[in-house]
Amino acid sequence: MFDQQIFDAEGDGSQDVNTLFSLSGEFLAAAQVLLAAPRGRVGYSSATYYLLGHSAELMLKAFLCKHGQTINDLRKLNHDLRKLAARARDAGLPERVPLDQILRLAAAYKEKSFEYRRNKNQTFPSLDLLTEEVDSLQVAVFDQLLRECDP
Repeated sequence: MFDQQIFDAEGDGSQDVNTLFSLSGEFLAAAQVLLAAPRGRVGYSSATYYLLGHSAELMLKAFLCKHGQTINDLRKLNHDLRKLAARARDAGLPERVPLDQILRLAAAYKEKSFEYRRNKNQTFPSLDLLTEEVDSLQVAVFDQLLRECDP
Protein backbone atom coordinates (compact mmCIF):
# COMPACT_ATOMS: atom_id res chain seq x y z
CA MET A 1 0.00 0.00 0.00
CA PHE A 2 1.11 3.53 -0.73
CA ASP A 3 0.79 6.56 1.46
CA GLN A 4 -1.60 9.21 0.23
CA GLN A 5 -0.42 12.76 -0.25
CA ILE A 6 -2.84 15.56 0.44
CA PHE A 7 -0.91 18.46 -1.10
CA ASP A 8 0.91 18.57 -4.43
CA ALA A 9 3.41 21.21 -3.35
CA GLU A 10 5.94 20.71 -0.58
CA GLY A 11 4.73 23.79 1.34
CA ASP A 12 6.32 25.50 4.30
CA GLY A 13 4.15 23.94 7.02
CA SER A 14 2.52 27.22 7.98
CA GLN A 15 -1.13 27.86 8.78
CA ASP A 16 -3.07 30.83 7.49
CA VAL A 17 -6.55 31.99 6.56
CA ASN A 18 -6.57 29.67 3.54
CA THR A 19 -5.63 26.51 5.43
CA LEU A 20 -8.16 27.28 8.16
CA PHE A 21 -10.97 28.02 5.71
CA SER A 22 -10.33 25.06 3.40
CA LEU A 23 -10.18 22.63 6.32
CA SER A 24 -13.40 24.07 7.75
CA GLY A 25 -15.06 23.23 4.43
CA GLU A 26 -13.86 19.64 4.64
CA PHE A 27 -15.38 19.23 8.11
CA LEU A 28 -18.67 20.75 6.92
CA ALA A 29 -18.77 18.48 3.86
CA ALA A 30 -18.06 15.43 6.03
CA ALA A 31 -20.93 16.39 8.36
CA GLN A 32 -23.25 16.76 5.39
CA VAL A 33 -22.27 13.28 4.14
CA LEU A 34 -23.09 11.78 7.56
CA LEU A 35 -26.41 13.62 7.68
CA ALA A 36 -27.35 12.17 4.30
CA ALA A 37 -26.24 8.62 5.20
CA PRO A 38 -28.99 6.12 5.95
CA ARG A 39 -29.27 5.42 9.62
CA GLY A 40 -27.99 2.00 10.50
CA ARG A 41 -27.48 0.26 13.80
CA VAL A 42 -25.14 3.03 14.85
CA GLY A 43 -26.14 6.69 14.77
CA TYR A 44 -23.77 9.40 13.68
CA SER A 45 -25.12 12.33 15.66
CA SER A 46 -22.12 12.79 18.00
CA ALA A 47 -19.68 12.65 15.11
CA THR A 48 -21.84 15.04 13.10
CA TYR A 49 -22.07 17.54 15.96
CA TYR A 50 -18.30 17.37 16.38
CA LEU A 51 -17.68 17.94 12.66
CA LEU A 52 -20.08 20.90 12.58
CA GLY A 53 -18.56 22.43 15.71
CA HIS A 54 -15.04 22.04 14.37
CA SER A 55 -16.08 23.47 11.02
CA ALA A 56 -17.58 26.53 12.73
CA GLU A 57 -14.47 26.91 14.91
CA LEU A 58 -12.15 26.91 11.91
CA MET A 59 -14.38 29.26 9.90
CA LEU A 60 -14.47 31.77 12.73
CA LYS A 61 -10.71 31.45 13.14
CA ALA A 62 -10.21 32.00 9.38
CA PHE A 63 -12.34 35.14 9.61
CA LEU A 64 -10.35 36.41 12.60
CA CYS A 65 -7.04 35.52 10.97
CA LYS A 66 -8.03 37.60 7.94
CA HIS A 67 -8.82 40.46 10.35
CA GLY A 68 -5.40 40.54 11.98
CA GLN A 69 -5.40 37.79 14.60
CA THR A 70 -2.28 35.62 14.52
CA ILE A 71 -2.40 31.83 14.59
CA ASN A 72 -0.90 31.98 18.10
CA ASP A 73 -3.66 34.38 19.22
CA LEU A 74 -6.27 31.98 17.83
CA ARG A 75 -4.71 28.96 19.52
CA LYS A 76 -5.09 30.70 22.89
CA LEU A 77 -8.86 30.75 22.32
CA ASN A 78 -8.79 26.96 22.12
CA HIS A 79 -12.19 25.56 21.15
CA ASP A 80 -14.32 28.32 22.67
CA LEU A 81 -17.03 29.01 20.09
CA ARG A 82 -18.55 31.74 22.29
CA LYS A 83 -15.32 33.74 22.42
CA LEU A 84 -14.64 33.16 18.74
CA ALA A 85 -18.14 34.29 17.76
CA ALA A 86 -17.91 37.41 19.95
CA ARG A 87 -14.54 38.34 18.50
CA ALA A 88 -15.78 37.71 14.97
CA ARG A 89 -18.73 40.04 15.58
CA ASP A 90 -16.34 42.66 16.98
CA ALA A 91 -14.15 42.24 13.87
CA GLY A 92 -17.09 42.87 11.54
CA LEU A 93 -18.95 39.59 11.00
CA PRO A 94 -22.38 40.93 9.93
CA GLU A 95 -25.28 40.59 12.36
CA ARG A 96 -27.33 39.08 9.51
CA VAL A 97 -25.15 35.95 9.83
CA PRO A 98 -26.92 33.80 12.44
CA LEU A 99 -24.86 32.22 15.19
CA ASP A 100 -27.67 31.10 17.54
CA GLN A 101 -27.32 27.35 16.93
CA ILE A 102 -23.53 27.51 17.05
CA LEU A 103 -23.76 29.30 20.39
CA ARG A 104 -26.18 26.64 21.66
CA LEU A 105 -23.55 24.04 20.77
CA ALA A 106 -20.66 26.01 22.29
CA ALA A 107 -20.57 24.64 25.85
CA ALA A 108 -20.76 20.98 24.83
CA TYR A 109 -18.19 21.51 22.07
CA LYS A 110 -15.78 23.26 24.43
CA GLU A 111 -16.17 20.43 26.98
CA LYS A 112 -15.38 17.92 24.20
CA SER A 113 -18.71 16.20 24.85
CA PHE A 114 -18.75 14.77 21.33
CA GLU A 115 -15.30 13.25 21.63
CA TYR A 116 -15.65 11.84 25.13
CA ARG A 117 -19.23 10.84 25.80
CA ARG A 118 -20.60 10.96 29.34
CA ASN A 119 -23.56 9.19 30.83
CA LYS A 120 -25.73 12.24 31.28
CA ASN A 121 -28.71 13.82 29.60
CA GLN A 122 -27.76 16.71 27.32
CA THR A 123 -29.71 18.84 24.88
CA PHE A 124 -28.21 20.02 21.60
CA PRO A 125 -29.49 22.12 18.72
CA SER A 126 -31.24 20.48 15.79
CA LEU A 127 -28.67 19.00 13.41
CA ASP A 128 -30.57 20.38 10.43
CA LEU A 129 -30.68 23.92 11.85
CA LEU A 130 -27.05 23.77 12.96
CA THR A 131 -25.95 22.54 9.53
CA GLU A 132 -27.85 25.36 7.83
CA GLU A 133 -26.25 27.89 10.15
CA VAL A 134 -22.71 26.58 9.66
CA ASP A 135 -23.33 26.54 5.91
CA SER A 136 -24.50 30.16 5.97
CA LEU A 137 -21.46 31.07 8.09
CA GLN A 138 -19.25 29.51 5.44
CA VAL A 139 -20.90 31.56 2.70
CA ALA A 140 -20.58 34.77 4.73
CA VAL A 141 -16.94 34.18 5.64
CA PHE A 142 -16.09 33.28 2.05
CA ASP A 143 -17.87 36.42 0.86
CA GLN A 144 -15.88 38.54 3.34
CA LEU A 145 -12.61 36.91 2.31
CA LEU A 146 -13.34 37.54 -1.38
CA ARG A 147 -14.53 41.10 -0.77
CA GLU A 148 -11.29 41.94 0.97
CA CYS A 149 -9.29 40.59 -1.97
CA ASP A 150 -10.96 42.96 -4.46
CA PRO A 151 -8.89 46.05 -5.30
